[in-house]
Amino acid sequence: MMGLTRIPQAARNIIRFQEIAQVIVKHGFGDILERLGLQTFLHTVTFKLRRKAPEKKTEVRLREAIEDLGATFIKLGQILATRPDLIPMSMIKELERLQDNVKPVAPDKVHALLHEELGHPPEEIFAQFSKEPLAAASIGQVHRAQLKSGEEVVLKVQRPGLESQIETDLSIIEWLAEVIVENIPESRRYDPVGLVHQFERSILREIDFRREAMHMHRFAKNFAKDDRVYVPKVYDQWTTSKVLCEEFISGEKATSPSVTNKSLAEREQIAESGIHCILQQTFVHGFFHADPHPGNIFIVEGNKFCFIDYGMMGNLDDERIDEILSFLVAILTRDADAVIRLFQKLDLIDESVNERGLKMDLLDLLERYGTVELSKIDIGELIFDIFDVISRHEIVVPSDLLLVGKALATIDGVAREIYPELEPLETIRPKILEIYLTRLADPRRLLREPKRIAQSAYDLLQSFPKDARMTMRKLREGDLVLNLSMTEFSSLVRSHNRSQNRLFLSIIVASLVLGSTGLLWDVEQKLTLFGFDIYAKTTLGLAFLALSVVYGLVLILGFFRSDGV
Repeated sequence: MMGLTRIPQAARNIIRFQEIAQVIVKHGFGDILERLGLQTFLHTVTFKLRRKAPEKKTEVRLREAIEDLGATFIKLGQILATRPDLIPMSMIKELERLQDNVKPVAPDKVHALLHEELGHPPEEIFAQFSKEPLAAASIGQVHRAQLKSGEEVVLKVQRPGLESQIETDLSIIEWLAEVIVENIPESRRYDPVGLVHQFERSILREIDFRREAMHMHRFAKNFAKDDRVYVPKVYDQWTTSKVLCEEFISGEKATSPSVTNKSLAEREQIAESGIHCILQQTFVHGFFHADPHPGNIFIVEGNKFCFIDYGMMGNLDDERIDEILSFLVAILTRDADAVIRLFQKLDLIDESVNERGLKMDLLDLLERYGTVELSKIDIGELIFDIFDVISRHEIVVPSDLLLVGKALATIDGVAREIYPELEPLETIRPKILEIYLTRLADPRRLLREPKRIAQSAYDLLQSFPKDARMTMRKLREGDLVLNLSMTEFSSLVRSHNRSQNRLFLSIIVASLVLGSTGLLWDVEQKLTLFGFDIYAKTTLGLAFLALSVVYGLVLILGFFRSDGV
């Protein structure tokens, strides 16, 4: 509770957290709050709502809870749906069904926001403006309008007060992440606080409509000469951080009956265009649509693919494109060793990973799919099964690789719904191999690594004089501090000392054995002392031999206790 009151806008946060707690308990997750040590603060809420036993599956209850919590949590759920390394596949498939339909904003509030953002009332800018939205979601809603020039447009208008709501929710989510780390130690390997910070950057970028407009301009430039893809025009004059004005698209949703009832040849063309579109944007442009769900894809005149929302986009550099292509080629050729080598190169595998077990699981999965007819292989299911195997071995896969996998799986699903006869694997494989081989033969690729090394060396040489002067100054002033972090140093010293001790002990044992042997074999005269016959050398030899046996046993026990090391 004290941690919560220290976050900004404490009063609003506490009220909102009570709302969140009620939703969590309502959907049967009160035990989570108890594990986080919040049962005292939430006693009233849990007392009222806990007694009702959950009747639905956990995955369904989680999705419904997220939908009840609103915009911030819906976006968080959508991002989690791309992370099979964090949550199980059954939950991912349920989160992909997240609905974002909410009650529309009152017309007067939309009018006021447009006036504030655009500098003029809507009626002064547009020849026509529909007060009734075409669609309403938790982040914004879409209104149809007509410019005075006659062009048909849509206005994506952000919900009033959204930024304040997201700020409050992010404060609470970040605080909850800290509580989770403190109370659930096994969560630390997933870095909940770091994940929240990544999510914060993602959602703040997505609610800035100017960034979405930039995405559309870039996407249009990339596909300017491609007759299979169409990108809506953006009207920058009437676009701000809270308002996006773009061309009205009169096409049909990709999975609507008007598309699925087209002729066989047209449906095949559309399906292949979808596959071409996702492969081109991902592996040629390095700038891809990260949320290509069916409701976001329209088919326009000429059977062109058209995305209508560009809020979630992914960027890939040349090195990452090569890595993802290598991964896909290894999967398509059923080469488990290549997958493991790539993961080693990316430092995704450490000593805790059972490489042999991972290889056997991958081989089993790939061989299982190898016996299935190509036309019956579901690319989405194959990709998610692979990620499921990887996550079971506790390998954290890069988020951009997961986004690419999800995009491929989604487009495959849309294409198959349009044209069920499509053999996606047979369609994708030659295109992937063609792009892969083209990149391998590109001379720029061969020069990329030497260029990168040369640039790093140049940067080092450039900064060296400044760094040297700074080091010398600190050395003269006595401010130079050398911090050494050697977590294995103590154990290394102990191991070294142990080895030295055993070596010396071995030498002593050997000396005693040799000395005793010499004394025992040496002939000597008998002495009589206090009535006893004593042979001094023989007695001393026996003593040395007994001592060598004792030391030898100590040495052997030492070897056994340290596994022979």
